[in-house]
Amino acid sequence: MTASQPPRAPLVSAIVTTFNSSETVLRSIESIRAQTMNDLEIVVVDDASQDNTVDVILSVDEPRLRLVRNERNRGIGGAKNVGVENARGQYIAFLDSDDTWETNKLEKQLPVISTGRSAPLAFTAFWVHRAGTDKTVCRRPRRYGNWLQSILMGETLSLGSTLLATRRCFESVGGFDESLRRLQDRDWTLRYLRGWDDFEYVDQPLAHIFNVGFPKAETIRASVDNLFARHQKNLRDRNPALERTFRSGLDFEVAVAEYRSGDVSGASRTLLQAFASSPMNSAYFLRRAMRKFFQRDFT
Repeated sequence: MTASQPPRAPLVSAIVTTFNSSETVLRSIESIRAQTMNDLEIVVVDDASQDNTVDVILSVDEPRLRLVRNERNRGIGGAKNVGVENARGQYIAFLDSDDTWETNKLEKQLPVISTGRSAPLAFTAFWVHRAGTDKTVCRRPRRYGNWLQSILMGETLSLGSTLLATRRCFESVGGFDESLRRLQDRDWTLRYLRGWDDFEYVDQPLAHIFNVGFPKAETIRASVDNLFARHQKNLRDRNPALERTFRSGLDFEVAVAEYRSGDVSGASRTLLQAFASSPMNSAYFLRRAMRKFFQRDFT
């Protein structure tokens, strides 16, 4: 009698994290099932939903899908950690349960990090859809000097739905910080950039990010101050200019949140703080502020 062989591990583990996502999770799963690269598994982590999200997931007839249920809510970072722990693929990709992929997303990304290039992580351009409006914006992250500089200045990569990375990347960087309720992806990215100098980037919008609302300005301020405190010393030790750039980039985000909430005077003061923290980047922030003003795209 011949012992049965364990099933072959898939090339890619697509991880979907959900919490009370019954209205959108099926759309996300279907966009993974429609991928032109089909050597994959779908790992759905339900973070203790209180609606019928689990029933919706269980209704999907898909042998490549596995559902993992958290007994308690661990937040988005904890849910992603559970997904990585349960993934069997050589590569790991994330998709938020509000978002979707273009059908060729993985097909376009895989060659970028599987052909011997140096960076074990790739992301893509993406579409942002504004909730309650018919507005759609294409985001192509800009590189200013290097990606670290760009991220410190506030360029958004949306790694929650555009990332594709090797398993060894997560083994090296570690998991997401579960004590952070916001900005977990950016914290993880900054830790990644302590070990690697670069990303791979596909300059084609291959993910759709569905914006469902904005947190309050005070929530944004508390989150960015927490993030700054975690990385301030490391950046200062590397180069004090990096610390100042990070502070100015975070202040700009707070200013946008204040403007969005109707606090124009507060936004003006915070924007001036951003200019003062890093005068050499003032022109960049002014261009970005003007673009948002004229496009009415305050995100």
